[in-house]
Amino acid sequence: MTQIGESVNVSTIPEDPEKSITAEVLELEFVDSFKACLAQTVINPPHWPATRSPSNQSSKAVVFRFNHRGTQKAKLKLKITSKGYSGNGKLTGVLQRFEFEGSVPLSSGEHVVEVTLKEPPDSLLWCKGEIFWGIDATDRSIMAGRTHVEIFFIFADPSLQPCFASDGVWIEALRFLFDNSSVSGVQTMPSAVEKVTQCCFGLPNHKYEVTQGAPAYGGASGTFHLKNYIDHSLGFVNCYDQTYAVIVLSAALGIGVDGLYLNPFGYIRTVNLVGWGPCNNPFPSGRPIADHLVVAPLDPARSGFGNHMFCEYSAKIYDACAGPVKGTVDRAGYVANTIDTSVPGAVSGTAAGIIGIAGTTAAVRGVQ
Repeated sequence: MTQIGESVNVSTIPEDPEKSITAEVLELEFVDSFKACLAQTVINPPHWPATRSPSNQSSKAVVFRFNHRGTQKAKLKLKITSKGYSGNGKLTGVLQRFEFEGSVPLSSGEHVVEVTLKEPPDSLLWCKGEIFWGIDATDRSIMAGRTHVEIFFIFADPSLQPCFASDGVWIEALRFLFDNSSVSGVQTMPSAVEKVTQCCFGLPNHKYEVTQGAPAYGGASGTFHLKNYIDHSLGFVNCYDQTYAVIVLSAALGIGVDGLYLNPFGYIRTVNLVGWGPCNNPFPSGRPIADHLVVAPLDPARSGFGNHMFCEYSAKIYDACAGPVKGTVDRAGYVANTIDTSVPGAVSGTAAGIIGIAGTTAAVRGVQ
């Protein structure tokens, strides 16, 4: 095929007055992509034509699994106007470093052609831009047009997770992750959960609620307030919110993360508390707050966590509230590293006391 240059929707290259061919892309529909929604409305095909935002996003974004060559397919509707041509030509679509390929009839008419992504990415990826379409006929190459697309490549189908079972994965959640974390290029699920945990812990406007430890985003209620959480305005969080955030945002990538609960929990060692920094006193009574987050171990005003919620994936712990803990320890290691048992008479939680929230009223069942 000739080198793709200036983008046009219809192109004609006259060579033989007895032969001519033009092509125009009319519609693009991705096949067997994962269920997804935008503004809490399920995205239905076709995926082009679609509205394009100033930031190069599409109102008909699509979600596929990375790797798994041969599974990323689309149907392209074209109008061919030809004279003196028969048989099929090669249809090629180029999107950055990726190429779709299929076979297209060269006879006049409207044709629906299936194309397949030849070499899919091997890691998490957000790809947005123009697919430039061209046809190699028997004696010439022509442009057929371009289609703007937005494609996410993730691990697995997010709708298999309870929080996205209804309307599919939120495109806003995927955009948030790729904009605010380093998940792009990640190839393994544990590494992705680590990146999600760090993202939730490091959001600049989210701080632990140090007066009562109350949730602000539906933590432990069964419904996570995802829309509000990914807003960049100021917000306070607690461990329930942060656990839900890691579960839901990991689910957006197709990863099933478990929520865990420990009651009682106890005093915490000096760890970083989300939004505050080093802390062994998460509910300081003194003011200013920043001066009382770390106190002497036996300070009578010292506080601890009455209970605590955190995450587990593949037998490793992830905590976006206190730590952060990013998959380096198991349950026993987490308890040993986080709970301060040095205070005489204090009640402390143990690894044996940890329970999963799945099947309880605290399990994440949906998002809003």
